[in-house]
Amino acid sequence: MPIDKDVLNARISDVRSALNELCRLVSKPFSFLSIDEKYSIRYNIVILVESLVSLCMHISMEAYSKTPSSYREAIQIVSERLGLSCTSDLGLLVGLRNLLVHRYWKIDDGKVYENIKSDFKCVEELLKKVEEEFLS
Repeated sequence: MPIDKDVLNARISDVRSALNELCRLVSKPFSFLSIDEKYSIRYNIVILVESLVSLCMHISMEAYSKTPSSYREAIQIVSERLGLSCTSDLGLLVGLRNLLVHRYWKIDDGKVYENIKSDFKCVEELLKKVEEEFLS
């Protein structure tokens, strides 16, 4: 099957929506965040990663004829093929998603907050390269 541009556009939109919501949430000091906002941060990270992985799975299988066996592998295949230098950062993001989903009692919301404030440059770089390669 060829690349489905509608799938790519939908997943890119989902990732950007989650990024926008995360940026909105961390625009206020951590001490002012409600418990609901902290859980919203967790949820939006899961949405971001799930959407990013779905995007990479589609590209990996349709453009590169490779079927990844894990979330990390899906992101690794696509980010390496697109020449990203921050593949390990994306792998760490997948790891955070796994902690949020499977080991929620071990999460330090303050650390998650600080890491979100750092940046999502690698995610944005991946989206930009996908758009250039498959949507232009």
